Amino acid sequence: MNEPFAVVQDLKHSTSREPRLQALGKTKSNRRLFTAFTIRDKKIRIISVRDMSNKEEKEYEKLERNS
Repeated sequence: MNEPFAVVQDLKHSTSREPRLQALGKTKSNRRLFTAFTIRDKKIRIISVRDMSNKEEKEYEKLERNS
């Protein structure tokens, strides 16, 4: 992912010791990805990367239009 377009905290999976984050973004080849990650010892730890679901794509398109 070149630059994440939207990053939000994943409250469902976060703990007080380790906040989890989710990002929506595009690659250089325009592949739309959902990424779940955390930051540990100043390093980004990827938990999951996958293609966006239809619902996530719609939200992403909405965010793109409104930016």
